[in-house]
Amino acid sequence: MAAEHRPKPALSATIAGVLLLAGLALAVLLLPGELDKQRAYDAAPRCPTAEPAPGCKSQTPVTLTDKERRKGKGRPHYMLFSRDSQPPQWVRMGGGSHPVYDNAQPGDTVTATYWDGHIVEVAFQGQREVSAQEPNRNFAGFLFLTSLVFVSGGFATFAAARHFGGRTVLKPDLKPLAYMGIGVGTLVGGLLVTGIITGVLNALLTR
Repeated sequence: MAAEHRPKPALSATIAGVLLLAGLALAVLLLPGELDKQRAYDAAPRCPTAEPAPGCKSQTPVTLTDKERRKGKGRPHYMLFSRDSQPPQWVRMGGGSHPVYDNAQPGDTVTATYWDGHIVEVAFQGQREVSAQEPNRNFAGFLFLTSLVFVSGGFATFAAARHFGGRTVLKPDLKPLAYMGIGVGTLVGGLLVTGIITGVLNALLTR
């Protein structure tokens, strides 16, 4: 006879507590700073000259010296820019499409937008591309991560509550394929709920 499947309420409660505390720490300790940075970036005026300066955005011509893409799908893209007598600077580009990376070649002049000492956007022949330092992109990603942690913590809390009642979330006699299907469905549903929560929070926090 197969061994009886026994829920582990202590383990489930520990996982739920860790996830919820992690989400709370992200929301309370780091989210306000990311939001302030995004608002400061959106409100920053144009610099009076092309020279980068604190508190404003400057559009400065730079030379693309080199570019590099790590092997594999979804790997980061990097571009090396040089300006006047400044040392060359590697810039990691943001996710999604990479029109400037794809079209600009070493030796081409690219217009770089500087803010807070970082290149946050580049433009070339009418195409624009943000870097990994762009505050709006960082804030959206951080908000998504925070929402994902909270959604995961909510599911773990639900599982812990069932385990304390002597029940399980998944029946022990399900076949591996059923486990896989439920796992994929839970992941997709969690990402969908997280996306909705992220969109609502982003609209409320940035209006």
